[in-house]
Amino acid sequence: MPIALDPQATFDYVLEDDRKLPKEEQTVFTLRGLTVSEEARVADTMISSIPGQEELAFRSGTHQLTVLRQGLRGWSNFNSPEGEEVPFDKSRAHPKVITDDCLDRLSSVHRQEIVSAILDRGAVTESEGK
Repeated sequence: MPIALDPQATFDYVLEDDRKLPKEEQTVFTLRGLTVSEEARVADTMISSIPGQEELAFRSGTHQLTVLRQGLRGWSNFNSPEGEEVPFDKSRAHPKVITDDCLDRLSSVHRQEIVSAILDRGAVTESEGK
């Protein structure tokens, strides 16, 4: 039986690299799955074509950036190399969207893992199904 999801609900996510650390040392990312219209817009950014040409271009970078901007809602215990908490800054023009300067603080491997977690949120977990 399908279970209704709250499209605005957030969830905490800990990177695989941090899961073996004590809880107080783990960085926790606050994520949100995408709504159906956001998913459609993201999917539409994946492939582009030039009129009159047969080739298609895959735009995976734009896809990743769009998912991060929509789904990454915050973090805690994310520290600079000096041990200072990195603030989660939002765009002034779009107050729910993280700034690119903040996204630059994440490694490409971690950005991809977070994107996967955001996109996977559309699936009901075993514990939610009970």
